[in-house]
Amino acid sequence: MKQLNTTISWYVWRGEIFRVPLSTLQRRKGEGGWDLIHTTAKSCALFLYRLRQQGLRSATLTAEWLCSWGLLAQNKNPPYRDRIPATLEYLRRYAVDVAYVTQQGSTEPQSTYKRRFYDTMHCMCRAATESKEMRIISLWPQTAWPTVWKNLGEEPVPETTKAAWYKVIHDILPTNVRLSRIRMIPTDACRKCDRTDTLSHRLIECGEGEQIWTWT
Repeated sequence: MKQLNTTISWYVWRGEIFRVPLSTLQRRKGEGGWDLIHTTAKSCALFLYRLRQQGLRSATLTAEWLCSWGLLAQNKNPPYRDRIPATLEYLRRYAVDVAYVTQQGSTEPQSTYKRRFYDTMHCMCRAATESKEMRIISLWPQTAWPTVWKNLGEEPVPETTKAAWYKVIHDILPTNVRLSRIRMIPTDACRKCDRTDTLSHRLIECGEGEQIWTWT
């Protein structure tokens, strides 16, 4: 799983120096993320969904086990995992998790059910390992962040513009001030006008912010 997350992170940022943590990107868009796939939750959801599908087939060992322990139908009180032998840990986990995510009748599309399955696993994973408050929120606590994230996600602008704005909001643009601070370049001067290349200078004073300000 760690290797998968590393691969995803490198693909998303493609060698950029300053990044937003993967845990932030995995948040929902209304919470400041990009709704990027949560690999642990996805793997868990796929595994549990596969087990359930096997349990619905007749004349299989999995179906016999799930049926005997009453795990194929939703109960008012979810089944206790202690019914299942300790050696079958994967079925014990199934008993707890799937009890809350049964299919809502035969009319619910499989795609909708799979999405609910993943959403539930995602919430459970985040509840178990909730990441700390985002850096930008801790720096600017008085900002109406729900409004910021809503506007960023709903404004009718190109995805490239949204991505650029996302970097600006999280203050991860590689300005010369930041690059010189980590000794990647010799000076913090702007390449166009020799003034100090701060974030505000790059976006407002020097004209390089047109790709962000202009909606194309």
